[in-house]
Amino acid sequence: MCGIFGYKGKGDAVAILTKWLQRLEYRGYDSAGVCVVNDDNVMYRERAVGKVAELSSKLQQHKDRSYTRGIAHTRWATHGGVTESNTHPHQSNDGKRTIVHNGIVENYSKLKKELEKKWYEFHSETDTEVVANLLQEHYDSNTANMLETAQILQKLIRWAYALLIMHSDHPDEMIAIRLWSPLVYATNTAWEQFFSSDTQALAGYAQQMTYLEDGDLLHIQGDTYTIYANGEVTKRNIEDFDQEALEASKGDYKHFMLKEIYEQPVTVKRTMQWRVNFDTMSLHADTFHGMGNEDYKKIVTVACGTMHHVWWLWTYRLQNLAWVPAYAEIGSEYENKPFFVDPSVLHMFLSQSGETADTLETLKMVKEQWGKTLGIVNVVWSSIARETDNGLYVRAGTEIGVASTKAFITPSVLMLLTSLFLGKRRGMRLTKYQQIMRELQHLPAYIETVLDQSDHIRSIAMDLIQYEDFFFLGRGYQYPIAAENSLKFKEITYLHSEAYAAGELKHGSLALIDEKFPTIYNLPHDEMYEANLSNFQEIKARKGKICVIWDKRVEEADRQITIPETIDEIYPFLTAVAGQLLAYHVADLLWNDIDKPRNLAKSVTVK
Repeated sequence: MCGIFGYKGKGDAVAILTKWLQRLEYRGYDSAGVCVVNDDNVMYRERAVGKVAELSSKLQQHKDRSYTRGIAHTRWATHGGVTESNTHPHQSNDGKRTIVHNGIVENYSKLKKELEKKWYEFHSETDTEVVANLLQEHYDSNTANMLETAQILQKLIRWAYALLIMHSDHPDEMIAIRLWSPLVYATNTAWEQFFSSDTQALAGYAQQMTYLEDGDLLHIQGDTYTIYANGEVTKRNIEDFDQEALEASKGDYKHFMLKEIYEQPVTVKRTMQWRVNFDTMSLHADTFHGMGNEDYKKIVTVACGTMHHVWWLWTYRLQNLAWVPAYAEIGSEYENKPFFVDPSVLHMFLSQSGETADTLETLKMVKEQWGKTLGIVNVVWSSIARETDNGLYVRAGTEIGVASTKAFITPSVLMLLTSLFLGKRRGMRLTKYQQIMRELQHLPAYIETVLDQSDHIRSIAMDLIQYEDFFFLGRGYQYPIAAENSLKFKEITYLHSEAYAAGELKHGSLALIDEKFPTIYNLPHDEMYEANLSNFQEIKARKGKICVIWDKRVEEADRQITIPETIDEIYPFLTAVAGQLLAYHVADLLWNDIDKPRNLAKSVTVK
């Protein structure tokens, strides 16, 4: 997804900005650009379609010049195609204002028509260029003050944005504005100042940082800065920069995704640490503050993509273990439904980044109705973490691969703990509670056992690369996992796959099954096992190829991935890890860009 960066100091702005762009290549983008200013106040802008390397080659022709201030951007196309003219940074008609922008200006079309009536010309299809020309219009018409013009702009544009603004007539100033799109301001002892939409890019540069909040405008003038909220000067917390936690390296692994798959035994332990005591079979109540309110008659969960699958699985567990009605909603759909919030409903929001636009939009709507909210995120101080009433951190650590792996498993573990926490307070059988706790303690070792089969799974992948269409099947707890495995598969292999509830196959989709349409079947020996066997035979009768993920061998399967024998509540973690490895090996054999799959982004900050 789009990334924005700003730098002001005495260093080489081109080198620093380019380094940041390279660090965030994992997020997904289609073009990149920079605009820098030297000590003589000469402004230089360069843009390129494709990888940051394309931009870097263009910048080489200016490497002998000293640029000490600038802004940069990686773009993921929303308004307009992937062209150099649509690439950020964008400038106003007079060339004096240069901006980079994350998010979407929803009323840009109306604003653009008004500017065209005033003879403004547009050289791109973007909403961002509209913003640049709005700055020119109100600077020229109302004020010759950069700060006041930006404050006028805040009242004109709607929905989500993060903006960095430079002006050639005000070379010592820079302005940042944030509304529902992440932006951090950072400094170091060398009197350098930084902006970034992702804290990871700042590792090695920043020492302290401040997270801007919705509606904030930060104005740099010289070496000082001022933050305004609703036009009034305000203060924000200054945090120490945890460089070690944010620095990421592949180590000896071929891809970040593979490294992150193999980190899951450790991250599972970290997720449970200090939250569960296996010696006493107890959960620490303080950890789940905001979850134990007996007045909640219903829980509505909101998320997108992989995180929606976490919620979907959790609603099954929550209803089975704690008898709480729970409903998993897709963020991009739920925000369009008419809904009415009452105090007996808890809305929970899950996002790996904590910045997912569709999820944030629904959170905003719930808060407008004074609804009770709880956030589950991986990124401390993210928007969802700060906007919800209470929250939990999943502790997955930095995840670079666009296709989430450990950021799926760790919140799934955390949500099973919450089911146990609520279930114990609502009459859950002690024997069931203790059984799940015992198996949870063994979960890291069970995952290690699945990981040990990586070479075997790669041999299965070698068979599968000849096919183009796949079914992923499961029942009960395994249905959300089939959906997640199918999503992971299509994200990085670029092959067509569909997830189905196994019992639904005979209601139409069975027509697609033949020897060229293989099925990946989650078939552990759980309470759905016998029902699943009938669907297994339906596929075999139509000459369909089947790769099963299970804990007990069945001779009729064409290929098998074996997982440890455990209980129904634990199987989903193991079938998910097996599915991750299968997707990875198929994609690797197809020579795909696994960490940065085409058309996708790590943090989806636009609707």
